[in-house]
Amino acid sequence: MVDTDLLVVGAGAKGVAIAIKAHVLNSLGLGPIDLTIVEEIGPAAAWMDGNGVTSSREVLAISPSKDIGFPYRSADAFGAAGEEVDRAALAFSWQQFLVSVGRYARWVDAGSPPVQRREYGRYLAWVLSRATDGIRQVHGRAVRLSLSERADRWVIDVTGPAGTRRYRCRAFALTGPGILRSIPHDPEAAPRLLDCDRGRVKLARVPVQGSSDIAIVGGGESALSCVEFVRSLRPDARLTIYTPGLPMSRIESFLENRVFSNPDTVDWASLSVAVRRDFIARSDRGVFGPDRVSALGYDEQSHFVPGRVTHVARGPRGRGVNVSSVSRAGVRKAPHDYVINCTGFDPLEQLRVLLAPEARVEIQRRVAGLWEGPSEREIAFGRSLELAGMHPRLHLPGPAALSQGPGFANLGSLGLLADRVLGPLCLGASEDDRGLGDDDRGLGELGDLARAGGAPREDHARLIAGGERDGASPRAL
Repeated sequence: MVDTDLLVVGAGAKGVAIAIKAHVLNSLGLGPIDLTIVEEIGPAAAWMDGNGVTSSREVLAISPSKDIGFPYRSADAFGAAGEEVDRAALAFSWQQFLVSVGRYARWVDAGSPPVQRREYGRYLAWVLSRATDGIRQVHGRAVRLSLSERADRWVIDVTGPAGTRRYRCRAFALTGPGILRSIPHDPEAAPRLLDCDRGRVKLARVPVQGSSDIAIVGGGESALSCVEFVRSLRPDARLTIYTPGLPMSRIESFLENRVFSNPDTVDWASLSVAVRRDFIARSDRGVFGPDRVSALGYDEQSHFVPGRVTHVARGPRGRGVNVSSVSRAGVRKAPHDYVINCTGFDPLEQLRVLLAPEARVEIQRRVAGLWEGPSEREIAFGRSLELAGMHPRLHLPGPAALSQGPGFANLGSLGLLADRVLGPLCLGASEDDRGLGDDDRGLGELGDLARAGGAPREDHARLIAGGERDGASPRAL
């Protein structure tokens, strides 16, 4: 059994941001935080060729300047120590990465443009390779999440090349996108129902003959990426995109971006659920850069069908499939040769599958209706992006976006996300926040900061106490 303060599943953007911020906090004497990050494939795997829901060559919708430390407002979480935290985090910025590989001037001279996903993935891998202080990186897959006998720790079984090992932690964070949402279908239709969950390899194997009419289901980033990819392979194919809402193009706005960077600006949690949902729908979900949407404008072989796909059946005489969709106009059925599922991922289902039966029952007891409630309901999350009512803490940054701020579901505020998750574990937090019991280690001996010129660790504890704690009122801007 390996004990750790926080175990993070996933070495994507969110996991890397948490890991490097823990490294920074430890190096400044604001810990100690023992963090374990578990990744099955490799650092930033979903951002690289062949592993993600996109081809990795798509250009990010935002500037990479929104890196793992953005928005560099650590004073909100760590008080007067925040300035020193941000200064240390800048050593792992996007600009510093470009300097290290000799490409900074080239990027600036090009107008500091957005970059391909795989380039941002290389940046994330570079950052994670430098997360060493108190960080344990584990190559493996988390297969079971349960509660300890006293229900005060999470116990995670991780299967790797050397077998299965068990970890025990005070807090657990699940950062992956989740499990692909399925489309109801006949078993006979399964061979012609593809998905974007396995990267591009399987889609590229669809035969040219007999695949001239392809349906793509979904209205998000993965659906648009799939349209672009399939069009590159099948220039003459007819593409039908089934989407609940027509895709919109977005022009960067200071007011919108400010809400992503700092949701306290508008006191996000005080807004009605309807207002928050509408903001996310108009600024994030199914919203693409104008240049990408315009490419479909003159494509006469591509068209959108508003509606929700309800079933995929085998086609007549075993040829192709029939897709049933429903909209305000009623029920529609249409034949296609293939269907590609790009409806998105469900992180709560990923959690449900990972949980041991008794832990699932306990969460359901403390958080009623978590899985059985209506899909449009709001799930309560605390300021640390933890599932409200659950202790030990269970951090779910993606699903917490509706409750705590839209940037926590994407790249909009990675540094703020890390501050929120790690704040309760830092020196100066209460024992209740840290999850410490009588048999746990103390806060550590007082000492000087690891970096020259730093304040004693006890001084930093007092500085942190001046920052925001869970339940504190938002800071006015």
